[in-house]
Order: sequence, then structure tokens, then C-alpha cells
Amino acid sequence: MENINLPPLLNDEIAKMAIKELLQFAKEEVRKELEAERLPINQKDLCKRFGFDHGYIKRLRRRGLKYRKQGREKMYDLKDVYEILEQEKEIEKC
Repeated sequence: MENINLPPLLNDEIAKMAIKELLQFAKEEVRKELEAERLPINQKDLCKRFGFDHGYIKRLRRRGLKYRKQGREKMYDLKDVYEILEQEKEIEKC
């Protein structure tokens, strides 16, 4: 079999630029996602995001899920939702 020398597809500078662009894109996406996690969401969006029904949210509130009223809406912080779900998991284990 013959030795075939193929030219490199990308030189080092182009590869470095491509990697930097990908990293910048990934950082921006993570930043957007983290920013969205900080914003409170209403009960309807909470149901959509987690697949909950209103009865389950009432159950979580009885177990300590915090919310605040903004006008007619009950708003939930995702951090609090994740915390109460973690507590539910521990309760179910026992």
C-alpha cells in the first residue's frame, strides 16, 4: 500500500479560531439559561415545564413550596421548586 500524504483540513490558527467561537457560543447559551432560571415563573408555565397538574402544585405548597403573588398570578422561583422536589425524593426513599 502506498503512503498517501493528505493535506491537513485545518491549519492551527483556523482551528483555534473555530474553537474560540464555539466556546463563546456555549458560554452565551449557558449564561442565557442561567438567567432564565433566576426569573420566577407562573403556575401555568410551571405545569408546562415539569408536567405537573394544579393538584400536585397544591400538594407541593402544603409541603412548603414558596410562592409570591404578583397581581392575580402565583409566581414560583425554580430554585424553590428544585429544593422541594429534592425533599419529596428523600421522603419517598424512606
